[in-house]
Amino acid sequence: MAKSAAHLIALEFLKSKGSATPDEINAHVGKGKYASKYICYLKLEGYEIETVKNGRTVTEYKFISDGDSATREYKWVPPAQRGQVKTLKVKAVKQPKAKAAKPVKVRQSKQTAAPVKKAARNALKDHADAEADRLLAEIGMKNAGEYAGGTYSVDPDWDSMDGIDVANFLK
Repeated sequence: MAKSAAHLIALEFLKSKGSATPDEINAHVGKGKYASKYICYLKLEGYEIETVKNGRTVTEYKFISDGDSATREYKWVPPAQRGQVKTLKVKAVKQPKAKAAKPVKVRQSKQTAAPVKKAARNALKDHADAEADRLLAEIGMKNAGEYAGGTYSVDPDWDSMDGIDVANFLK
């Protein structure tokens, strides 16, 4: 036998016989049970080889043809050198830099914030009033003690003293 790669020895044997079992290929090459590895390398090089199986077990390999790319050189690259592909140096074209837009600050004054807070407060108050009305209607006291304006106070002037409105005084 000529000194060459084991998968090429397996290829010569497979071409001469037409089909062979994995054990026959392993016995012919004589380097261990690597028939599936040899066939994998041959398929990577472009040779058409059919795998005949019985369930999961390979029973036979059949040589079909040399394929289209069987004449190309297949070179194994060690794992340490993989990904170190030499590339041509290309001059980079400088792109003009686009100025980044400054973020716009939205300043909210107290005058614009106050109506929003007031509207939220009014919505909560309306919801609370509606819930109170619903609960009073359930127990049959819909208008019991209600004063005009939606309050249940007995004293109509409870939040003022001597003409000073306490609610505005505390703000």
